[in-house]
Amino acid sequence: MSSAFERLISLKILLEDMEQDLGLTSLSSAEKSVYLAAQSLKSDVGIVETKQIMAHLFTQNISRPTFFRALSKIETKGLIRNSGLKVMGSFEVVDV
Repeated sequence: MSSAFERLISLKILLEDMEQDLGLTSLSSAEKSVYLAAQSLKSDVGIVETKQIMAHLFTQNISRPTFFRALSKIETKGLIRNSGLKVMGSFEVVDV
């Protein structure tokens, strides 16, 4: 096996271990992408807007309906919540 594949496999194992440690293993691939994009983009006070999450590299290849289903599911799971700053589209990201 080439060293590139060995490194890739090691990284994949490390990533799965970290997701398990953070309690993210129950999330679908789309939910993880949306949540991690939100984590990446949140402001110093933990706020992020839907349009920012949609434009992130992690979510660009997710269809619009799948994106909004994933956003709704991570909100239901308590990973994000409406920030109260706007009627819609502004979320507070919860650290797990």
